[in-house]
Amino acid sequence: MIILGIHDGHNASAAIIKNGKLICSIAEERLSRQKNHYGYPAKAIQCVLDFAGITSKDIDKVAMSSKHLPPAYFYTSRNSKLSINDYWKEQTDYWYPKLYENKNPSYLKVLSHRVSKDNFPYDKSLINSENDNEGMWLARVKYVSERLNIDSSIISHHDHHKCHAYYGYIACSKRKNPLLVYTMDGFGDGANGTVSIGNPGEPLKEISRSSNCNIGRMYRYATLLLGMRPAEHEYKLMGLAAYNSDKYGYEAYKVYADTLQVDGLSFKYKEEIKDHFFYFKNKLEGQRFDAIAYGIQRRTEELLTEWISNGIEKTGIKNIVMSGGVAQNIKANKLICELENLDYLFVPPGPGDESISIGAAYIEYTKSQGEIDKIDSVSTGYLGPSYSDNLIKKEIDRMIPKHYTVQKATNEKAAKFIAEGDIVARFGVGKMEFGARALGNRSIIADPRRPDVIHQINKLVKMRDFWMPFAPSILSERQDDYIINPKGIEARFMAVGFDSKPLAEKDITAGLHPFDRTARPQIVFKEDNLEYHSLIKAFEKITGVGALMNTSFNIHGESIVGTPEDAIDTFLRCGLHHLLIGGWLVSKK
Repeated sequence: MIILGIHDGHNASAAIIKNGKLICSIAEERLSRQKNHYGYPAKAIQCVLDFAGITSKDIDKVAMSSKHLPPAYFYTSRNSKLSINDYWKEQTDYWYPKLYENKNPSYLKVLSHRVSKDNFPYDKSLINSENDNEGMWLARVKYVSERLNIDSSIISHHDHHKCHAYYGYIACSKRKNPLLVYTMDGFGDGANGTVSIGNPGEPLKEISRSSNCNIGRMYRYATLLLGMRPAEHEYKLMGLAAYNSDKYGYEAYKVYADTLQVDGLSFKYKEEIKDHFFYFKNKLEGQRFDAIAYGIQRRTEELLTEWISNGIEKTGIKNIVMSGGVAQNIKANKLICELENLDYLFVPPGPGDESISIGAAYIEYTKSQGEIDKIDSVSTGYLGPSYSDNLIKKEIDRMIPKHYTVQKATNEKAAKFIAEGDIVARFGVGKMEFGARALGNRSIIADPRRPDVIHQINKLVKMRDFWMPFAPSILSERQDDYIINPKGIEARFMAVGFDSKPLAEKDITAGLHPFDRTARPQIVFKEDNLEYHSLIKAFEKITGVGALMNTSFNIHGESIVGTPEDAIDTFLRCGLHHLLIGGWLVSKK
């Protein structure tokens, strides 16, 4: 059975599952070059079909995530095209009159400058208003049916949070034991938090569903209050939070602590609030920017650890899976791992909305076949397409200027460049990573011993905020040298933070948080990515260091490169001198 999974909201994506095996999945932004792409993932769908060697005629089922998506968001391509000023306008001109003045403004009029025909190719006759979710669902089904030339009867929808839960659960390799599965995000299909039990061979059993799990929403608007893009820049607040403490940030923390509370497996409010923007805007007026970051981060950590601890106590299940956008909070994940009553934590690659196309396909397969225990886990983050060396060489010949140097690459040669202080962009020969974390195949890599490489990378290509850390890619056989991980928590996907050991200060200082010296490592196993593992081994042979510094291969504000063409184009536009692409090494000097 072949199932096409589709997510057409923000962070749109597509996935192919064949007989229970995940063949390929990719987010639309990697191909459209529109960060956080919102809407029908045309390029991603074609990519996964091509990679699987099939056409739409071969599809048995189409599984779509999230039934309730308002037309207004499609008209404006929300979360992909809105600027920071647009988000402020949304709050002041739409939500404030609606919540505080009992008015009913038009979202499309408020953001009329973002409305375009290109954003909305759907049948308008099926939609009664800008908030008609049901009509929008009919229009989405019709559009998918027409684009793929398939009968609409094979198209089904699946609940947003169930998609998150099934993705996280099935991706986990420990399904032979009972698992407790948590989902948490901004909002989707009427909920923003769930708890489910996964017993071996059985469908997930949801035991709690909440529309008050507003951790993601509070974090979202803290991001906007600090002048950053919500649903994109939350990680900046997480990085900034470490620079403050209770001494200076307690008052900001108290504002958040006096509102949302954990209530068993659900949530309640100590003090009811009308909204999550103006309330905190007024309460936090005059607070330092780093105090606000500290306050929301500390409260997030408290809420998540208490919520998860309650679930463990209630069910007796100590192995935890987390999925949804909030599961990307690395600092909170670190504290969750340290809970005394927790044995194991798994966060899958790309746990945000980009993965619910996979979750929808998993649900549909389980529904159709009933063989949940026969579906392979996701042991690797490399779920995207790959490109042949021949195709890569054709793009090199077409795009690289004649005065550049092009030579056959070896890991030894690349490792020597890095050990000598050069920074290298890498477009690996294997499959593309899934999600927001670069795992070596679409990465910029450097010598982790050199703290100055952070400044160099920011100057040449990344232009990141000064407080933001990079990450180390560490050989699996060397992880105990650098990080403290007594429970053996899986750390393949840069999803969890760890305290570092003394040797890390010497060997991987550029991959540690500049202030608290924690790491969010990618532990590189030979079986996951042989070529990248071999590159780090070659570097270790020269330097004795079993790690490389790793950050995503993209220019600031752009999505991570997807294709060989994207990689070469980005390389030509940035200040980096070397591109390791497939079996070739391209140098500007």
